[in-house]
Amino acid sequence: MRNDLIIGLDIGSSSVRAVAGRQLENGQLEIVATGSSSTSGYILHGEIVNVNKTSAAIADAINQIAQALPGKSKEYYFSSNLSGSHIKVLPYTNSKTRKNAAEPVSRKDILDITEEAKKNVAEKNPCVLHTLPIGFKVGNLPETLEPIGQVGATIQGNFMVITAQLEKFDLFSRTLKSAESEHIKGGNLYFSPLASSSSVLNADEKQQGVVLVDIGSGTTEISIYQNKRLKHATVLNWGGDRITEDLRIGLDVTTEHAEALKTRFGTAIHRLIDLNEVVLIPGIAGRKPSPISVKNVAIIIEERMKELAAIVMAEIQKVTQAQLLRGGIVLCGGGAQLPDIAELFNKVTGIETRVGEPEATAALGLGANLKDPAYATSIGLVQVYFDQLNASSEEDKEEVPDIPVTGGKTTPDKPKTAPPSIRDIFGRLVDSLVGSDGNDGGSYGDNN
Repeated sequence: MRNDLIIGLDIGSSSVRAVAGRQLENGQLEIVATGSSSTSGYILHGEIVNVNKTSAAIADAINQIAQALPGKSKEYYFSSNLSGSHIKVLPYTNSKTRKNAAEPVSRKDILDITEEAKKNVAEKNPCVLHTLPIGFKVGNLPETLEPIGQVGATIQGNFMVITAQLEKFDLFSRTLKSAESEHIKGGNLYFSPLASSSSVLNADEKQQGVVLVDIGSGTTEISIYQNKRLKHATVLNWGGDRITEDLRIGLDVTTEHAEALKTRFGTAIHRLIDLNEVVLIPGIAGRKPSPISVKNVAIIIEERMKELAAIVMAEIQKVTQAQLLRGGIVLCGGGAQLPDIAELFNKVTGIETRVGEPEATAALGLGANLKDPAYATSIGLVQVYFDQLNASSEEDKEEVPDIPVTGGKTTPDKPKTAPPSIRDIFGRLVDSLVGSDGNDGGSYGDNN
């Protein structure tokens, strides 16, 4: 079991959800502590509107974690997510002619072309979160994710670049920085779908084609994977709060009662509800309670969820054919808790749909139910850390000498066996996904 312990901090429009986890010897994640705090009214559609209260909510969730962690004087780190419609995901291609066509492609060649792509994108957008390689093409050879060792006159890198508006990224970073405690510090920011995908999608689904739909209270993130690559992603200003508002208006109730009706009695398919099922809403200041048809609640919810399913289908059609997505649709986030939501998506899109539950175990005595789609991002942030820590450790141990063009015996450098420290890893996070982190906008912590 690794001694490292990392905190995943999912900052959403209704709450901050935090988990602290470590990796067991069998590779399974073990969650040892959880914390949460409300951000309702402080974050709208993934964007901070009240810095002080958001920072206080984050600090509260972190403090709940801190109370349960061993070694009060030990320094821990958290990784957090970033979302919002200001985030853009766009393809980018960079190519160059190689100086020596007979020399095998090296890791440095890959890092160089990746860094060049980042710089070119940064000329138009100064905040590059991630530069995800989706394939490399050397000479006339087929595209691959493993070009090292190939030979050819040219090299082309195809990337999926994820950018954010700089002012909103800076505001988010400052808010996180002010929420840090003496012994719990911030690390990297991740585009939310990269985290949630690591906890609820498996390698086969990403290979065969899958759509991940993360339904939050203020936003919904749609990401499409094929051949283990991120092919498309977008963030919608569409979330569970929109359903709550529909219920408030349609049933003439308060926002608080509309939210309670949604979470306690809501379902995605109204035909399953008895026509005579009624719930009483308390009246104001002693007035008589008002009867509300549970079927009407379901009808309103179903219509909105049909709309979302249709939007997802439209996003799929922008980039691929539905029949090519053999991994189907996977739903996560708090909105995926809605009963019968998978059945509705299956019906509207014609694509097999399931609700994604994070793969993690709870430590003895931890009362939280982790098999909950609402934990997808927070647990995913922990999973991404260990995935990349493992990848970095393996990379450091590898002996891959440069092969001389004209023959001769090579003497490989002595392999590095010591795994990098947590602080080093945060300087290299996203390496297995995006190459060297360079000056990406994804890191905000002080690495001095």
